[in-house]
Amino acid sequence: MSNQKALGKTIKTVGIVGSGTMGRRIAFSCILNGKETRLYGRSPEKIQLAIGAVQGLIEERTNDGGLSVEALKPAMKLLSGVTSLDECVSDVDLVIEVVAENMQLKREIFSAIDQLAGPETIICTGTSSIPGSQLADTVTHPENFFNMNFGGPDDLKVEVMGHPLADQSTMDSAAAFIKEIGLIPILVKKEIMGYACNRLWRAMKKEVLFLINEGHIDAHDIDRGFMLDWDVPIGPCGLMDEIGLDVVRDIEMNYYKATGDPSDHPPHVLTVLVDQGKLGMKSGQGFYVYPNPAYEQPGFLKGE
Repeated sequence: MSNQKALGKTIKTVGIVGSGTMGRRIAFSCILNGKETRLYGRSPEKIQLAIGAVQGLIEERTNDGGLSVEALKPAMKLLSGVTSLDECVSDVDLVIEVVAENMQLKREIFSAIDQLAGPETIICTGTSSIPGSQLADTVTHPENFFNMNFGGPDDLKVEVMGHPLADQSTMDSAAAFIKEIGLIPILVKKEIMGYACNRLWRAMKKEVLFLINEGHIDAHDIDRGFMLDWDVPIGPCGLMDEIGLDVVRDIEMNYYKATGDPSDHPPHVLTVLVDQGKLGMKSGQGFYVYPNPAYEQPGFLKGE
């Protein structure tokens, strides 16, 4: 192994496969930190919405005083919206997949990426629950394949996880990339379903959903209690709304398929909300109504 290989690859160009909420957030961090970024969506309409959302994120940061107005135009010039997977992943240093939490869909996407990306390209899945070893066989170079789990918009950490065939240089490149886009890598030393920190969140999320489903407490009261206990601006139900209740449902279903444990099955209250199209923030309603959800209003913590 060459010294350059051992030290990892410098990532200058990024292809993001998936233009939903997470894809937009990753693109935002990439272009703000000088990475040429291609964002793939299935239609011009989806790409137009995604590009507008990324620009909105930059404008929000500018309005909050985190950026100067001069930072806006140079950053946006680094972002390209594409509807061709080939254009997204050819000749880039890193491909990040952030499509729906569906094993078969992800396997199909990676098989397609493998035909188009170069042999030195590092390929990452942004799955919240699926171990990389269950996906790495879809690519020719599994040593260049790994997992990354990005959190919410205010979460600075990114969990980085390999699998038995992942090369150390790939993991070094991933950790360096996370730092370069202004975030903090949290390294999972041994592969496990759902990463490590994310499993802590999953345990809490599972208990919250159980308590609501069994009628012990409602979503607003459990969030109030959590926010008061931990002095934070949002509770677990608000966080699930941010993630997307359909995404939460799919993650829980992946755990259920893996374990067969009935307690891992998505609870009825969650499936009903998803079936009704109440997916959280992105649909305008979930546990809360958006914009301006109740937990952001004065008096919420006091139950007023």
